[in-house]
Amino acid sequence: MDGLKTIFARNCSVSRIGKVACDAFLQENHRLGSTGGRYRYALFVERSTGASEDAGPGEGAMVAVALFSNARRWKKDGGVVSSYEWIRYCSLRGYRVVGGMSRLLRHFIAEVGPDDIMSYADADYPDGGDVYATLGFVAEGEVVRGGHRNIKYRLVLHR
Repeated sequence: MDGLKTIFARNCSVSRIGKVACDAFLQENHRLGSTGGRYRYALFVERSTGASEDAGPGEGAMVAVALFSNARRWKKDGGVVSSYEWIRYCSLRGYRVVGGMSRLLRHFIAEVGPDDIMSYADADYPDGGDVYATLGFVAEGEVVRGGHRNIKYRLVLHR
């Protein structure tokens, strides 16, 4: 067992959050800290299901954050494609939010309506970004920058 406590995303609400709250959460909980972005979302605990879920940080606590870029637009096949980058995702240190990435991604898609979303996963991490494939993203190749290997993923929604 990895020692992480479990919270279920189905027991959380999704809300847009401001830059200050997002930056503070990312600085505290993401290994790369905060960075710039346009769309900021968080999961907040609403309730617990009891036995199948660990005692969490309490009702109303922010337990996961997702940060997306503004649109990058280009012409393709006679139309304009609006592509966004999923820049950061993390959960509260010491917790696993089951379904958190999926819940935040679905909310972003419903609110913004992107044509596609791309993201990068650290190729040296144990899962290599497997969660992206689970969410419907397709690996497009490897990118090496500053000695770090990343796998580029893309989720095509409309075209």
